[in-house]
Amino acid sequence: MPLVTLENVMKQEDNTTLLKNIDLMIEEQSQIGIKMTNEESCVFFKLLTGEMTPSSGQINRETNGILMEFTEDGLYDNLSVFSYLDIFKKIADFKNPLKEFSAIFSLSDVWDTKIKHLSFDQKKRLSLFRMSLFSPKLLLIQSPLSHSTVEGIELYKKALEYLQSQNVAILFTSHFLEELVLVSNEIYRCNRNTGLEKTDLINESKAESSEANDTDRKPASVYKVSSKMADKTIFFSPDEIDFIESVNSVSTIRIGEEYFPTALTMNELEEKLTRFGFFRCHRSYLVNLQRVSELVSYSKNSYTLILRGSNKVNLPISRNRLEAMRALIEF
Repeated sequence: MPLVTLENVMKQEDNTTLLKNIDLMIEEQSQIGIKMTNEESCVFFKLLTGEMTPSSGQINRETNGILMEFTEDGLYDNLSVFSYLDIFKKIADFKNPLKEFSAIFSLSDVWDTKIKHLSFDQKKRLSLFRMSLFSPKLLLIQSPLSHSTVEGIELYKKALEYLQSQNVAILFTSHFLEELVLVSNEIYRCNRNTGLEKTDLINESKAESSEANDTDRKPASVYKVSSKMADKTIFFSPDEIDFIESVNSVSTIRIGEEYFPTALTMNELEEKLTRFGFFRCHRSYLVNLQRVSELVSYSKNSYTLILRGSNKVNLPISRNRLEAMRALIEF
C-alpha cells in the first residue's frame, strides 16, 4: 500500500531550484535510499511531512505517521537510556514495558548509562528505539551510518529488520552511495535537473538463485558495470559513469566524488564500453566522452580533459591519443 506518492514535484527557494521532477512512491516496509546533499535532504523531508508545500507537482499522503531524524539532531545527554526512553514512552502512550525491546536495539548493556557516555552507534540505535515508540508508518533518516563501525552497522541493520517486520517504511538520505547500499533495497540519485535516477541493486544470494532459474533467458543487448560492496553487488549503467581509472592495477569506477572498485581490467572495460561512448584517453584512464566539457592545452605536448560539472576533475590525454579523439568527435 502506498504511504506517500510524489508526482513531478519541484521546490524553489529564493529563485533557486532545490528539487525538480521528483517522482516517487513510498510503500509499506520499503527501505529506500536517496543520494542527495544535506540541503536537499532537509527540504525533501519537510515536503514529505507537509511542513513545506511544493512549488509545483503533487504529494499524496495516506498517513500522518511520519517521523524525521536529521544528522544534527541531539539527545538529552545527562539522562540515562531508560530515563530518556521513558519520557517518550509517556508522550507516545506506548503500553509495553521498554525493557522487553532493549535487546532488539542492542541497548540492554547500557540501559542505565547516561547518553553522553554512549558511542555514536549506540546513539543511532537509541534514536531508532525512540521513534519506534510512536508506531510510525514512515521514518525519514539522514546519513544513518556516516560514522558507524562495522559492528555498529550490523546491529543497526538488525534493528531495521525489526522495524520492517512492523510494516515501517524507511527512507534514508546520504551524500555517500556506499552508505545507502548497506541499508536500502532501492537506491536513487537526486539530480537537480532530471529528478530521481534509480540505481540497479541486487543481493548476491538473490542473484545466484535467479541465475540458476533464468540461465536461458538473456536480454538482447544490455551492459552494466558491477562493483561488489558488502553482501551486495551494485550495477552502474554506462551513462552514469564519469570515468574509470586504474590505480595499482585496480580498476575504479568514478561517479561524482565517489569511487567503486570493479574486478574488470581496463582492457576489458575498454572493450565493453567503447560502444557506449567511452574513450581511452590515457593508459590509466577511460573517460565517458559525454561528460567532457573542455580540452585544455597547457603546452605543445600537454593536454587535459575537464569534465562537466566539476573543474576539479582534470584527466590527462596522451598526445598520441589526441588525434584518435579528434577523429572520433570531429573537432
